[in-house]
This record gives sequence, C-alpha cells and structure tokens, in this order.
Amino acid sequence: MNTKTRIVILILVGLLITALISRNGDAAWMMLPFLAYFGTGILLTPARDKTKLQVTRGLEQNRVDGSPSVETTITIKNLSKDTVHLKMRDEQPGDMIVLDGETTRHATLRPSESTFLHYTFTAPRGDFAWESVHVEVGDPLGLITTEMTIPATGSIQIRPHYRKFKAIPLRPRSTLHAPGSIPARLGGSGTDFYGIREYHPGDPLHSLDWRMTARHPRKFFTKEFEREEIAEIGMILDARPNTELRIGDDSLFEHSVGAAASLAEMFLHQGHRVSLLVFGKRMSIAFPGYGKTQLNRIMNCLAKARVEGEERSSAHIDFLPIRMFPSKSMIIVFSPLASTDRSLYQRLKASGYQALLVSPNPIDFARPILGKDEYTRMAVRTALVERRLQLDSIAQLQVPVIDWKVNQSLYPLLRNAMTHSRLERVQGD
Repeated sequence: MNTKTRIVILILVGLLITALISRNGDAAWMMLPFLAYFGTGILLTPARDKTKLQVTRGLEQNRVDGSPSVETTITIKNLSKDTVHLKMRDEQPGDMIVLDGETTRHATLRPSESTFLHYTFTAPRGDFAWESVHVEVGDPLGLITTEMTIPATGSIQIRPHYRKFKAIPLRPRSTLHAPGSIPARLGGSGTDFYGIREYHPGDPLHSLDWRMTARHPRKFFTKEFEREEIAEIGMILDARPNTELRIGDDSLFEHSVGAAASLAEMFLHQGHRVSLLVFGKRMSIAFPGYGKTQLNRIMNCLAKARVEGEERSSAHIDFLPIRMFPSKSMIIVFSPLASTDRSLYQRLKASGYQALLVSPNPIDFARPILGKDEYTRMAVRTALVERRLQLDSIAQLQVPVIDWKVNQSLYPLLRNAMTHSRLERVQGD
C-alpha cells in the first residue's frame, strides 16, 4: 500500500464518518468518484502470477585498477501478455557513489518491450556484487502496487591503483635456475664474459677460444658466459589494526597496498617469481608464481585486503608463517612497524632470507591533524626519536630500511635501498 492509496482510503473513511454523523446524503454521494477511482485501480492491477519480467545486468568491465568510473546498464523486458506499469530501483552495494545517470525509473512496457536503467559509479578498492533489482508493478493510476525482487546478478572487483616502475637490477643472494636478467655468478648461456675452461665434447664450436688453444697445443678451450637467472621474491603486507592510521578518507594502509601492487607488477614484468602474504586478522596468500596469471592472483589478494577489528593472538607477529616462502628468498615487508616487530626480522635473517623493510611513516602521515603547540611538538620529536631507534635496530641486522613518507615517490628510495643491499651482499661474500 503506497501513499496515494492511503490518501484515497483516508478520504473515503472521512467522508463515510461525516455522512454518518451529519446524516447528510451529499457526503455519501461524494464518495462515489473516489470509490470508482479506487475500483478502477484494483481492476487494472495485473495479477502477480501473470506478470513475467526478465532483467539482465551488464557491466563495462568486471575488474578495474584504481577507482575509475564504471558504467552499468540494466535491461528489463516484459515477457507477459499484458501491458505493465512499473517502477524499477537498483541499490548500490557497499560504498559505491553514483556519478551520473539514474538508479530509479518509471516505465510502461507493452508485451515484448524493454527499457533500460543506465548509470555510472565509482567505488573504493574491494569486491562488490549485486543479486537483484527491486521492481514495483501496479495499475496505471498508481494505487495498487506489487513489489517484486528479480534476480540480476553482477560483480566487479576494484583493484588497487599501482604505478609502473622502471626495472630495478637485483642481486639476490640466491637465484632460481630459470632464464632471467640477474647475473648468477655461474657459467652458462648469457651475454657477459665469465671465464675460460677446457673444451668438453658437445660444446658449440663458436664458443672456442682460439687464442688460448694456440698457446696450448693439443688442447682446446671454451669461453664461458655468466648465466642470467631470476629471483625468488616474497612480499608481506601488514594488515594488523594496531599499525593502521586513517585521516578522513586517506589511509596509511592504502598506501602500503598501492606500493605492494606496484612492486608486484614490476617484479613480475621482469620475469621473477613472486608471492604475497597479507597478515592480519585474516590472512590471504598468493603462492609463488610467474607472469600475468600470478599478477591477477596478487591483485585479487590486495583487492580483498582489509584491516579488520581487534587483533587476535594468532595475528601476532611471532605467528607469521614465514616458511611459506621458499628458502633464500628476498622478502619485502610493508609495515609502519609496531614496538615488538624486531623479532620478525631476526627470524627472517636466522632462516636465511634476504629481507627489506618498506615502512610508511605514520608520524609524518599524521602531521596535518597534529596541533602546533609546544607540547605537541615535543611529543612528535619524541615519537620520531623512538621510531628512528627502532629502524636503526632493524638496520643493524643488515636489513635495508626505507623510511617512506607517503607523499614522496617510493621508486628512488627503493632503487637506493636495492643498491645498498647489493653492496652488503658483495662485501659479505
């Protein structure tokens, strides 16, 4: 029963009461037009079981990067034999914002006729799904309506926005025996000269070193080139609630997600094998893999990553399952850091991993909302000193540390950290 029906009924009841109290036939005669109006609406209302509608939903694309505008079109077709008067309404899941178009429409459909509902929306990172469309079918006068929920499924995944970084040359302590771009310090196929050894049957003739052979009669020598292989890279994304900081619509965690997505795209484009662990109240894992398929898996994990609720005991850093990463991997951790996190890097080093920390700076991130008084400045200085000491204690474990102010570009900081990491590795050898 809609508002128009209630008004007509109230008028009829009011006229009836007036006629009974005043015993005036004129008031009773005034009821006739409203009764005719109401009766016409009832007679013209289509039966629910005879109303057949078909609804389909079309999305511009099912997976998008970042938060762009996405177009969706809903088509409703009248499959019944009678003309249908309807109102259709589509509800948006989650935090979607409609930018253009309409989500509600009135239409009159003859048999086999269709109408469309078209709008453009934007949404934050995450998975969104539609199950149905709400339809109200009624008479031409709009008195009697029947609500129907018609299935119209659809889903879309908003993936994190990432920047395409230029390739950074890596020198990990260990490589995978697969063709790549990293000098492996082993003889094999490559482009850089590595050494000379005695000829073995089966060596290609074009690799013979004729000068060395001329100096040693009855012996042949072969040139060796340095083999180029790929790296094993694992990424850990900290999704614990005690490391999250949100200012308005901006989130420190979102910057970490974007950085992880950018590095995953860069490493996979270079041909490396990459894996991901999102660690928080809920863990999400993308096991090691290559290429575009692995990039889709990682983006899927990052799209679903959330900082949720209170931290459970199982979400403590000591329970981090680092053994999911292959041995001797290069591990990149994205974390603003908590006070007890040093133990993680001790475990990584003890287990033979080559670690690197990318730490978004929460103090610099919070500066816009901090006060300007003397006490606040002293508190900020104290927090900065404490953070500096914590980062230094991790750096003492020979773990390169990036103290990342999120308003700065990460790429040059990462490139410098990788350079220092190579220097440490060379000195260690």
